[in-house]
Amino acid sequence: MAEIGSIGIGAVNSVSSSGQIGFLNADSVLHWGVRADDRWHIARDERAIRQGIAEDGVSIETRLRVPGGDIVHRASSTPFKDSSLVVVEVENETPVPIALALFVNEKGVWKRKGETLNRDQIPFVRANKSISDFRLAASEADLFRLVKSELNQSAEGRCGSEEGSYVAIIFPLPHASVLRFVLRSEPSHNPLPSPDDLPSLDGIANGWHVHFSQGAVVDVHDGRLQNALLSARRHLLLGSGQSPTSPYWRRGVPTYTSAIAVVAMCMWGHNDASKRLLLQLINDQPITTFRRPDIEETCYLLWACNEFILMQQDDEIVEAVSAWATEQIGRLLELIPRWARRIRDYSFLHLGLESSVSLLQRAHREEEAQQLEAALPKIYKRSFISFQQGSLPSALLDREQSSKTLLQFLNTYIGDSQGVGSFDESMAIAETTSIFASDERLQDPLASAVFLLALRRALVSQPIREIPITALLPDYDSRWFNVPIEVSGMPTRNGKIGYALRWHGNRPAILWEGESNSEVTIVAPGLDAGWQSFESRGEALFPEQKPQETPIPLISPAIQKSSNPPPKPQSGNAHS
Repeated sequence: MAEIGSIGIGAVNSVSSSGQIGFLNADSVLHWGVRADDRWHIARDERAIRQGIAEDGVSIETRLRVPGGDIVHRASSTPFKDSSLVVVEVENETPVPIALALFVNEKGVWKRKGETLNRDQIPFVRANKSISDFRLAASEADLFRLVKSELNQSAEGRCGSEEGSYVAIIFPLPHASVLRFVLRSEPSHNPLPSPDDLPSLDGIANGWHVHFSQGAVVDVHDGRLQNALLSARRHLLLGSGQSPTSPYWRRGVPTYTSAIAVVAMCMWGHNDASKRLLLQLINDQPITTFRRPDIEETCYLLWACNEFILMQQDDEIVEAVSAWATEQIGRLLELIPRWARRIRDYSFLHLGLESSVSLLQRAHREEEAQQLEAALPKIYKRSFISFQQGSLPSALLDREQSSKTLLQFLNTYIGDSQGVGSFDESMAIAETTSIFASDERLQDPLASAVFLLALRRALVSQPIREIPITALLPDYDSRWFNVPIEVSGMPTRNGKIGYALRWHGNRPAILWEGESNSEVTIVAPGLDAGWQSFESRGEALFPEQKPQETPIPLISPAIQKSSNPPPKPQSGNAHS
């Protein structure tokens, strides 16, 4: 499962666990099936189906098992003129020919013409081969019966009705051949291009890898973690070009999700995308008599402004963001409830108010910053504002900048289980495509942002201290024993830094090089709590580390006595 699209243009589409293509703000509209040697296999109804990331590192690959081998469905997106097109390739890896059917459940007047399927005279799907057969029915059950009957149906010209139709287009797919087709989800009278004139899936993936290389480059030598990293970055870069009021940022996620995404992209070096989204958010915050700002959203946005400013070297953008943020601080103080309900978590006010102090200091409004900082205890007490442990604000304000608190929030948000806060737990609740799905989203942007922040903290963090500190691999644990790690171009508040973790037997060594604009102490508390260096580049050999322990059962599973399984613990939310 995943959400796909193009940066800055067109709508976002979804790809379900069986390869169904849908719109982000609607149900799936196109699914597929094949006629193999034995019967028709409708992908969404089959159990013998697997999904993951294709070898190109970007495309979503869905494999349907049929007699003789796999039918492979790969999906991605590419920009074309004023829209974004879904590009799909279906490959027959079996030794025999098959028939491929594309099913559409959308209202309209349908017409096929050569290799194109039109809806209401608007191109909807175009393949690189002519449509062999066309089926139309009033219900999905009738459509399946027509397709499976394999009787010829003449369907040239105008077909369908305004009331709604179920449509199938069918193609022959010989052994070792590939059908390529494109789908446009946004109505446009512009002709669809031939799929063969568009970039290949490898070419589309190469374009995404160029975007990734513009930020920090990381190799953790762990397939699922690496895929999760690239998928989360692709997902947020895609969202950076969507309006803050679009379904991408509003459907099924908290209103403050976009603010978290701004910081996540900034932390990974995607400055242009981060700046683009932040400026959209600022411009989307008009204050009028009829529209009051949401206090929670305002707090997160002030935090995002503060974190963004701390990471920037561009004085012009810093001045613009700072001016807007300091103007909002007075409005935030007016919005704070005087007698808040004790049962609600108001931790986000800590986030907004403490960020406000920092913003005022950086705007050289020291007196106002001191007055606000001195007033915070009274504000918290008067409004019964607690700082709930396990909340997202508490994780974001963690002085140690630990990844564990963020992972605990992520695991609760997605899996409803806080755990100890490890990447093993997070990857266990991820989909096979290494993305994080929620109840309403096949790929959840808040989860993508929190995961990126957590992984960034695990690789490079800057704990809050009196002196500037950059921690390399601060959250090392035994899962990374004897695993090389490479980080380059990771932005920090003091400039970019990179390092390589290498192993000499059981002893890890780090070679680092930074581009610091000030004096910074380099530490590696996950490897040696007492080690530090004041050099911007160097290498260090650390004490021996222990490998990850593998539990071995004392009794063979084959001879263990059967027993009733323990009762499943009641699921609950850490915030309740």
